[in-house]
Order: sequence, then C-alpha cells, then structure tokens
Amino acid sequence: MITVKTYPELSNKYRETSCVAGIRLDEGAPRHVRLFPVPFRLLREEDQFRKYSIIEVDVESHGRRDSRPESLRPDFSTLRIVGAVPPGGDWKQRYKYVEPLVAPSLCAIKRDQAQRGTSLGVFRPAEASFRLISAEPWPASKAALADQLDLLEQDLAPLEWLPLEFRYRFRCADNTCPTHDMSLKDWEAGASYRKFLRKYGERAVQDKLRERWYDSIFTRDRAVHFFVGNIAAHPRTFMLLGVFYPKAHVVEYVQDSLFGV
Repeated sequence: MITVKTYPELSNKYRETSCVAGIRLDEGAPRHVRLFPVPFRLLREEDQFRKYSIIEVDVESHGRRDSRPESLRPDFSTLRIVGAVPPGGDWKQRYKYVEPLVAPSLCAIKRDQAQRGTSLGVFRPAEASFRLISAEPWPASKAALADQLDLLEQDLAPLEWLPLEFRYRFRCADNTCPTHDMSLKDWEAGASYRKFLRKYGERAVQDKLRERWYDSIFTRDRAVHFFVGNIAAHPRTFMLLGVFYPKAHVVEYVQDSLFGV
C-alpha cells in the first residue's frame, strides 16, 4: 500500500525521481518499504498509482549503493495496480495497516536509526505549528536539467519550481524532545500550491494553503501522524514525507481493540 509520494526532484542520473514509500502486505506482518528510483511522471499513464493504491512489482536490493534496510529497486516493467484502500469509515481501513508501524516519536525513530539503521517511520507529533516560507530558487545546474528534460520529454508538462516551503515545527511525545522543524515533501503539497494559485490568485494562495495543510487537519477530531524518511548519504537526517490524519475515534477504537478494552 502506497503511503508516501514526494514532489519530483531533478536528477542527473534519472532525469527526475520521486521518493515513494509504502507498507508491504505480502509478508504477514506489515513493514515499511521504500521504492527507488521512481521516475513517476515518466511512467506510463496506466502505471501512475496514487497514494493508498495497492501495487505489485518485482524488486531487488540496491546492495552497497543503498544499505538502508527498507530500500528496494523496483522493476516497473512488472508493475501492476491491483487495488486501493479506500478512505471509507474515516480512514479505518488505512489505519489498520499503519497502526502496527506507529513509533512512539521521531526521537525514537532516530534512536532506532542509530542502533539498527531504520530509515522510515511514522509517529504522532504531540503538538505542531505551521508556516510557509520562501523557497530557495533552483541553482543554475538544476534549472539546466529542467530545460533538458523539457526538450527530451516534450509531451511531459514542465516540472515547476515551488516558491514556498511547507514547514511544520513540532514536539514529539518524548520528554526530552528538543523540538523539530521540517519541510513537507509531499507531492500533494506542491500540487495544492499550483491548484490554489490558479483558483484563488497570489493574494489568497497562502491562506488557502494554511487552511488545507494545518487548519483543516490539526483539529480535535483528527489524529495527525507524520511519515518520515532519511537520506542515504546522510542517514541521521530525516525528512517529512507525508501527513496522515485519520479520525481520532478510529485510532482510539483500533487501540482499544488491540488491548481488549
């Protein structure tokens, strides 16, 4: 089940690629998995899966190139989209797969990384705030890559630079949490910027983005979770990959069921 799909990054080797992560459902107990590289926009249209799609694909280890235990190289010639986990029941079905993997905190995930090499995780922040800040422009080398891709893939819409960063500042449930400040990499965040800019214009876009990514999510009736993953070259550095927000009563129901309450 796909849980994470980040906004595309330009790449010298792969032209452009996204970080895609999900939950393996074929081994009994669910576990995190990362698929890389994923040149998502270059896939055939019928292979462009959505979040919470269930896919089947042949994979292999990256070997020494990427030692993270969750990372696998997909063979997209074998990809099949076999279903999807719908949002019905206030995300109860989706949470059923996520719940066994929920860590106590980001601090705990980082400790696991130091001890066992863990590179993906999901947790509930104790409290969070949100802000939009100006993003750094693409350097000349990246802009040149974008121009090159435009020439090679003329049927593909140009990859747009996003002028805003979506940042969450939050505390973990750990008593010793130093507070974290992370930029959201979710594809849906970038897509919402473009959509709201067209619909509401420059003057209103930031208010609409705050409403979408904070006001409507961080409410008393939702249990917000963050999906995070680290960087292969800098394993202690984690990125905020996605936001997951089932209804709070669903989380309470599943937890009560597990403990026989």
